[in-house]
Formats: sequence, structure tokens, C-alpha cells
Amino acid sequence: MFKKNPDWLGLVEMKVEGEELETFINHCVENDIALSEIRRTSSGTKLQATIRIADVKPLRKVAKMTNVSVRFGKRRGLYLFTRQWRRRFGFIVGILAFCAVLVLLSQMVWRVDIEGASPGIEHEIEEWAANIGLKPGQPQWELPPEAEIQQRVSEEVPGATWIGVERQGTTYQFHVVEQHLAEEEDEVAPRHLVAEKNGVIRDIYVEHGRAEVAPNAYVEKGDVLISGLIGREESENMAQTAAIGDVRAETWYRGTVELPMEISGEVFTGERTRSLDFQLFGNEWTFWGRDAEHLFEQYQTTTDQLRIPLYFTDIRLPVERTSYEEKTIVTRTYEEDEVQEIAKQLGERQLLRNLDSDAKILSENILQEQRDSGTVKLSILYEVEEDIAREAPITQGD
Repeated sequence: MFKKNPDWLGLVEMKVEGEELETFINHCVENDIALSEIRRTSSGTKLQATIRIADVKPLRKVAKMTNVSVRFGKRRGLYLFTRQWRRRFGFIVGILAFCAVLVLLSQMVWRVDIEGASPGIEHEIEEWAANIGLKPGQPQWELPPEAEIQQRVSEEVPGATWIGVERQGTTYQFHVVEQHLAEEEDEVAPRHLVAEKNGVIRDIYVEHGRAEVAPNAYVEKGDVLISGLIGREESENMAQTAAIGDVRAETWYRGTVELPMEISGEVFTGERTRSLDFQLFGNEWTFWGRDAEHLFEQYQTTTDQLRIPLYFTDIRLPVERTSYEEKTIVTRTYEEDEVQEIAKQLGERQLLRNLDSDAKILSENILQEQRDSGTVKLSILYEVEEDIAREAPITQGD
């Protein structure tokens, strides 16, 4: 009887007070009410003990029979947990329902992405996917595995070299590599490739035809570089073809650049300020940067029109913001070496604008320099490597 009960049964502490405590304990034994953790005061009229929750009701009857008063205190054990669970039953059910819905939604298809496909192929894949049920709102467990989807879509959708299928959470992704059929080349009439300008051959590459020149050979404008006639030269019936190739040669250009020895210009100092003007009913009030115009001797202004909202309202105030950036005049005098270097760079940029993108400048040499009233005039010779071949028809005389 006095053995301590396990906590999971549900226990409650109580205080008993009265003159018949021994009688009360005997009646508890007779009614199979187990008391544990019994503590009795020195006066003998008070008793503290712990009983099971299930014994509370019969204990009340024993207390009435023995004329003692019973007060219950702290509860613990499984009873307390189940009681709280009953009170929060709706909340717990709501959490479980939310988790169930969340798991269900995570197993649905919510998006189908198609990457790398042209509009036509993309439309075909969308229709094919919809036919097998692969569309938003479809449960994933009703769909075949990704490997099977990839094999079927590759076989049933023409026009694509390869289609990869990947599932990422609730999204299915199709990665498409389309077939690109080689375009038929237009038939080209027989022709030569001739020199477009004078130069020294640096490199020659022949795809179709016969080379007529070799590297380091000097050619003039109009000379045949790659011939479209194939066969023995002594034969009267030489085959004709469209000469195709690349002939790079060293060419020369002469340019003139004129520069002043002294250059003046405006530069910004980095100092800046701004002003804010409030406009209303045709009037303007400056409430920030009133003296901004007088801070710098020379400046550049930038004005922006703003509409600033008032807090907690839909009203927008018209505000003009003006930025002031200080600038100054700087004069620079160049040395002779600097002028020559700048002139070379300017002439190089001007020349490259008039050449093909694959041309490159090999060197530049100053041929002549003239000075007049603070101005330098330079004559520069540029050596350039470029493709000099151009097409020319095969004539009867060839």
C-alpha cells in the first residue's frame, strides 16, 4: 500500500486534517486506495500524502465517513497530459491537418518548365506532357518515373536531338537540345581570288582552287592569288571551280595627325552640393541648400523633378532637386615624346575604324614632323596585316 506508484498513472498530492487520521487510513486500505509519500505532522492532526487520480472519487467518500477535511494540490503524470490534450484537441487536429495538407501539396505538380526549345517544339512538348497528365495540379504518384518520361518524350516528340527530364520538388523541367540541319550552300560560280591592294604575302590558306603566290612574295592590286582553274596549265580543258581561301599580307597606309602642344579643358573637382525647392500654387520655396549657387565659381547643374509622398496620405508634394558639381579649367602642355605617342594612338584608332575587324597594325613610323603656332603635324606610316583577297570572275582570256 505504501509503495510509490509510477508517475505515468497520474498522481495528485493531498493534505488531510482531522482527529480520526488512523481511521481514515484504515478505511483507505479497506477501499484499495493506495497512499504514498505519507508525511505526518508532530501534532498528529495533519497528514500529507500522494494518491492516484483514479482514487480521488472513492477518497471523497472515505473523508465524509471519517469526518476529515481533504485538500488536493499539485497533479502530475499521464493524467495531466491527457487532460491538456483534450482541452487543445481542436488546435492539435488543426496542426495535424495542416501538416497533412502540406505533405499532400508537396507531392503535386505545380509547374512545368521547358528550357532551350524553340516556340514550336515547346508547344509540342507542352501538349505531349498534358496528354500523359504532366500538368499543374496532378499528383506526382500518378506519373511515371522521370527516366520513363524522358525516354517517351524523346521518342514521341520529333525535332529535338535530346530531351532531359528533371524533377525538382514540385517542378518538372525539360532541357531540350534541338536538331539543327545543315543549310544547303548556295551554288557559287567559278571565280578567282585576286589582290585588292599591293602587299607582301605573309600567309596563304587554300580551301578550293590553286595557289598562284607564295609567302614573302610581293603582289600588286589585281594579281591572281588563288586560281579557280584546276588541272595542267598546258591543257585546254582546265576544270573551273570557285576559289575559296584566305590570303593575309602586309600592307602600308600613310596618315596625318595634327595636335596642339597645349590643351585646355574643363574637369570636375569632386566637390558637390544640392538644393531642394518646394513648388506650390505657382510659387517656389527653397528649404534646403539656399546658398548652393554661390558656393562655386564654376559649376554644372542637374535638375530632377520629384514627388514626395506625405506620411499616411496619398498626397505627393512636388519637389525640385538641383545638384551642383564644381568644375575648373585645366591647361596641360605636352612634351614632344608625349605628343608623338598620342598622335600614334589617335592615328591607329582612326585607321582601325576603316579596316576589317581581323586586321591588325604591326608597326607605325613617323615620316615627317612639322610645328606651327603651337601645333604639331605628324605624317605616320603604318604597317598592317590584313586579308587582301577579293572575288573576281574567270574571264575567257584566262
